[in-house]
Amino acid sequence: MAISAVLMRALTGRMSRREAILMFAQGRLDELLRRVDPWDGKSVQEFADAAAQIAIAAQQQAVSLATATQTAYLKELGLDFEFVPQVPDEVRLFSDRSSKYAKPKSVRVGKVKQDRLSAEEIFNRPAREYRGNVSSGMDEAKALAISENRARILVETNVALAEREATHQILGEASKSSKKKSKSPKIVGYRRVIHPEASKGGVCGLCLAASDRMYFVEELKPIHDHCQCETIPATADFDPGRELNEQDLSTLYDSAGGTAAKQLKQVRFKIDEHGELGPVLVPARKREPIPHFTYMEPNALDPVDLDAFQREREMVPA
Repeated sequence: MAISAVLMRALTGRMSRREAILMFAQGRLDELLRRVDPWDGKSVQEFADAAAQIAIAAQQQAVSLATATQTAYLKELGLDFEFVPQVPDEVRLFSDRSSKYAKPKSVRVGKVKQDRLSAEEIFNRPAREYRGNVSSGMDEAKALAISENRARILVETNVALAEREATHQILGEASKSSKKKSKSPKIVGYRRVIHPEASKGGVCGLCLAASDRMYFVEELKPIHDHCQCETIPATADFDPGRELNEQDLSTLYDSAGGTAAKQLKQVRFKIDEHGELGPVLVPARKREPIPHFTYMEPNALDPVDLDAFQREREMVPA
C-alpha cells in the first residue's frame, strides 16, 4: 500500500508544529534565566516555578499534537479510533539519584500510581550547575551559556517524555480496541521513523540502527537527546514506517556512497533503563561516539549526551 499524501502531511506538519512549540518555550526560558541570580535561593526557586509552568504548557501542546497525529495515522491504517491520553504534568520518574532535596510526588497514570519527580525540581539544576562551574573557576559568561543550554535540554526532554507517554497510551488502547473488532485491522506494533530533513545535525546513528526493528505497542519507545524520530503504528497489511525509513535510508546512502552504509553497520546500540527517563537508547559500549548522517555525508562523531547534566552539581543547595 502506498504512502498517502494525508499521512505525509500529518507527518511533516507535526514536526514543524513541534519545533515551533519548543522554540517558543526555550526562548521564554532563556529570557527568564538571564534575570536569575544563581546565588539567591529565592530567585532560583521563582525561576524553577515559572520554568515548570512553561514546560508544562509545552508538554500539553505536544500531547495534543501527538494525539491528533496518531489519530490520523490510525485512520490511514483503517482504524477509526479516538482516545484522549491522560499525561500528568510530572513526566519524569522519581529516582533515588534525582536529588537529596527532592521528594517524590505520587501521580496516578491510568490505574497505576507512580512516584514522579516534581515539575519544578529539574529547573533548579541550571543554577546549581552554574554555581558549581563558577566555583570551579569557569568564566561566568561561559557558565551562563552552559546553564541556558541545560534549561533548553530539560524542556526538550520533557516534551519528548510527554509525547512518548501520550503515544504509548493511544497505541495501547487502539491495539486493544482493534482486537475486539473482528473486521478491524490489527495493530502489530510500531516503528520509529527517522527524519533526515528535520535533524539539523544529521540523523543519529542510534536512531538509524534502531529504526530497523518493529516494537510492540506495550514497549515504551526508547529515547535519547535531540531525537527527531516519529512513532508510526503498523498492521500486518500496512507498515508505512518501514516504507518511509527505506526511502530515507536509500537517499542517505545514495548521497554518501558506501561511507554511510559502512559506518552504520558499525553502530551498535542497547536499551538502558534510566532512573528518571525510563527506556533510553545508548551506545552498546559506554561513551562510544555515534556518527550522525545527513543527505550529504556522515558528520563528525558526537558522543550521545542523555539529558546532559552533571549530577554532582545537584549536591549544591539551591
